[in-house]
This record gives sequence, C-alpha cells and structure tokens, in this order.
Amino acid sequence: MEIIETRTGNTVQLSLTGDLDIYGVAEVYARVSQGLDEADGLVLDLSAVDNIDGAGLQLLMAGKREAERGGKSLQLSQHSPCVIEAIELCQLERFFGDPLVLRPVGGRR
Repeated sequence: MEIIETRTGNTVQLSLTGDLDIYGVAEVYARVSQGLDEADGLVLDLSAVDNIDGAGLQLLMAGKREAERGGKSLQLSQHSPCVIEAIELCQLERFFGDPLVLRPVGGRR
C-alpha cells in the first residue's frame, strides 16, 4: 500500500494506492490516526485502491468512529469500484454517509 499525504489548510488528504487489506491496514491506520491528531479533517482518496477486504472495511469504520469521537471529520472520496462494491455488499452506505460516485469505465478519474 502506497500512501501519499497532502495538506490544505487544516485538512489532511491521504491518497491510497494498492490493496487495502489485512497486510496493510496497520500502516494505514497509523497514518489515519496521525492525520486526525494533526488536523480537523481527513480525506481518504480511495480512487487507486485495487482490492479491499474485511480488514480494510473495518479500518475505514474505525477511522470514521475515531474522527467522530474527536469532533473531527473523516471523508471518503473517489471510491474505486471495488470499494463501492464492498461498501454496498456490507450495506455500509449509511454508516459512511459519503456519496458513492461511479466513474466511467476505463479510468480511475
């Protein structure tokens, strides 16, 4: 999992590339926690996530809960098709509350 961090004002964006699975969630969770400690808002760009498993979904849920407990926001954006499929399969659309936008086939953006 590759993680690229950008900052805009008091918001941190983490762009995730690769598999969001059991093998990489510890690293991603550490970065999510750090981002929530350092900023008022955190955006996770999921456009380049190639695969997500149950551990990846649990990570996203834990991050959302951690943000809410701290009075901060965690927003999921640019969901890749596999992330949309996993969220819908587990009926977590309402939990996350972020719009799921399908992009044209053949490109990530």
